[in-house]
Amino acid sequence: MMKIAFFNNKGGVGKSTAAINVAYAMSKLGKKVLVVDCDSQMNTFRFLSDEQDMEIVQNTRYENIKTACYNQGIDTLAKKFFNFDFMLLDFPPTLDELTSQIISNCDYVFVPIELGTFAISGIANVTDAIAATEAKFGGCFVSKFDRNNPIDHELDKQLRQTLKVMSTRIPSSRVIKNSISYRQTAYEYMKWRTAAGAFDLLADEIVQICKGGRNHA
Repeated sequence: MMKIAFFNNKGGVGKSTAAINVAYAMSKLGKKVLVVDCDSQMNTFRFLSDEQDMEIVQNTRYENIKTACYNQGIDTLAKKFFNFDFMLLDFPPTLDELTSQIISNCDYVFVPIELGTFAISGIANVTDAIAATEAKFGGCFVSKFDRNNPIDHELDKQLRQTLKVMSTRIPSSRVIKNSISYRQTAYEYMKWRTAAGAFDLLADEIVQICKGGRNHA
């Protein structure tokens, strides 16, 4: 089972949204996915689970997805669900000893970034923290990208000149915001829109990176 972390020490950049939608995109491909919520707010766990018992692994309304809270530990979950293809871990926006310890038990870390001068300048702290662990840095991916804003294009270009950045950009979209409010994935809410398709592309790119088969933009 490949253990994948979504992490950034900044809140509101789309970690939980990515974990939920990437898990769903992988499940559509027939992959078995275990989504582990490491954040004390448990938003991802509550989105996926109807039972809300945080002490056990929960079934979800999706055939190939189960969800759990970190309090059970990665090793225990990995041994129990060894036949799953992916474990996706949604992290809190904190950079501390526990976070580093959990990341060290992951295979890859992917970092969502909302474009902005401060966000870009602060990302070095995140990549340095990942480098200090045993996990591989899979790359950053741009979240909430506004294609009609010239500044976003400028900052995106600047980011790609200095960091390992994935090809997929997750657009700024009411589809994504509304889907979470209705407790649906972007694909379920409005599958024909670009936002829904972006998560399919992101999931595919993550799978290819984990296989060692794709270069970054």
